[in-house]
Amino acid sequence: MDKILRNRTAIVGVGFTPMVRKTDRSLGSLALEAARNAITDAGLRPADIDGYAGTPVAFNPSSAHSDGVDEVSGRYIVSSMGLKNVRWLADLARGLMADAIVEAIHALHSGSCRYVLIVRAMHNPVGVRYQQTDLRAAGGPEQFNAPYGVQAIGRTAFWLNRYMHDYGATKSELYQLAKTLRDHALLNPFAYWRKPLTEEEYLGARQIFEPMSVFDCDIPVTGAGAIVLTTAERATHLPHKPAFISAFATGLEQPDAIYQRSGIGPREVQAAQLYDGFLPFVWYWLEAMGFCRKGEAHSFALNGNVSLKGTLPVTTFGGSMGEGRLHGMGHVREAALQVMGRAAQRQVPGLTNCLVAIGFEWVPGGTFMLSAG
Repeated sequence: MDKILRNRTAIVGVGFTPMVRKTDRSLGSLALEAARNAITDAGLRPADIDGYAGTPVAFNPSSAHSDGVDEVSGRYIVSSMGLKNVRWLADLARGLMADAIVEAIHALHSGSCRYVLIVRAMHNPVGVRYQQTDLRAAGGPEQFNAPYGVQAIGRTAFWLNRYMHDYGATKSELYQLAKTLRDHALLNPFAYWRKPLTEEEYLGARQIFEPMSVFDCDIPVTGAGAIVLTTAERATHLPHKPAFISAFATGLEQPDAIYQRSGIGPREVQAAQLYDGFLPFVWYWLEAMGFCRKGEAHSFALNGNVSLKGTLPVTTFGGSMGEGRLHGMGHVREAALQVMGRAAQRQVPGLTNCLVAIGFEWVPGGTFMLSAG
């Protein structure tokens, strides 16, 4: 794949709904709104869409797993929108957006379809606490972890504790990163958080799993996002400047594989949309992607270095911390808008290459390099 697919696929349209905590509006209607917006943004009609990829799984332990209610499948989208020309469809079992994008790229270049719609919708139900479940009922490997709280947040807290011990990092330094992402969210019309975060609020926040507080966790929201992908050749005939996918690497590979495949090194990256399902993930990605040396991320992210005017703007839309949890869809959308030059007040001047990293070391996602071509 090193050069075969380089710059041969592009994101040509994006669509989103605002992120809200709770709403009586159905998740299905939000997903359809995002899908229609993305198709229109691409300069296409619903009849042009002949491929679909999605990740409908709801991760809320209290989910009913009901199509159109708390999950939205490809068949729901195709049926509800009347997409009669869809001939390739893939719903992936995991929620991370990397899976759907990789499958869409393969489908486009195998000739299975010409234009692929990708949708991610998340539900935070009214009247239900997000983690309202009996963890003692866990099965499989989780039966040895979940009853003790050692799920995703527990493992991240262990990682953060060790990092702070080994490298002298502090929660005050992590606040600087939290503040930067919140400041970016203030410029994002889709974001849930629309107010600054003070150090007093951050350091005094309710602890969830020491040393992590509520402001170190992404926020469950209700909302949807969508993108449209096609081949580079077709993309050049559409209204917007395309965001070419120079390369991708799966989460099972070494992080630097993206640089080898794209021919673009870390010094040529003008912005990075780094996954922040939990805030310390960003420190991990800064080091894993070679933007700084191991043990230096906590100091690298200080003094505005990762802000919009810094040397490496990071997660410029506010991320899952500021916008809300869509498992990487916001990160991909922001990278596409930055490359297209359409990120409004968040636009990084002179940007030609934007890295996207989704997941974490024990949650395999993937990396993408989006470029102006």
